Amino acid sequence: MKTFEVNYSVWKKNKPVHGSVIIQSVEDEKEIVKLAKLDVSTKERVFIQDVKILGFEPTFEK
Repeated sequence: MKTFEVNYSVWKKNKPVHGSVIIQSVEDEKEIVKLAKLDVSTKERVFIQDVKILGFEPTFEK
């Protein structure tokens, strides 16, 4: 399991909302996107199909 920072964008109340979340996942792009969309939709209270993943990168913990 690795830790990734995922950048996202959603439309909320007719305004774009940009942010990032930290998730732990295996190094599989589809799995990272799936988990991030689920996490963001829960956090921002929007439908999962309204979440757009802009990119992700591994984070390096000390």
